[in-house]
Amino acid sequence: MKLSELVQKYIELRDKKAEYKAEYEAKVSKLEVVLEKIEGTLLKTFDSAGMDSIKTEFGTAYTTTKTSASVADKDAFMTHVKSNEDWQLMEIRCSKTAVEQYKAEHDDLPPGVTWRAERAVNIRRS
Repeated sequence: MKLSELVQKYIELRDKKAEYKAEYEAKVSKLEVVLEKIEGTLLKTFDSAGMDSIKTEFGTAYTTTKTSASVADKDAFMTHVKSNEDWQLMEIRCSKTAVEQYKAEHDDLPPGVTWRAERAVNIRRS
């Protein structure tokens, strides 16, 4: 098979994949609307009855509490962490962009950082 034929076939398959994915997402989004309405009804019922769960012959519905934390004021947060040495409030990760810039400037990586580059093939339409 010629390389041009491989590229053509790849684009055809990628388009078909996108078509399937769009169809799937359209169907799933309709189901998600109904599921959210059911969840809302169950939650209202639980709240008004003072319940956390109910066991039925079809399954058990129960509540959970989802939490998240984000930094709204970076300066205030960092001041607190530093002045109280509350370092456990932070997670450590490096910025890929900053490491890439450091690597370009110093022809080396910052201490304690590893770098991985992987070559891949991409195809764009003519």
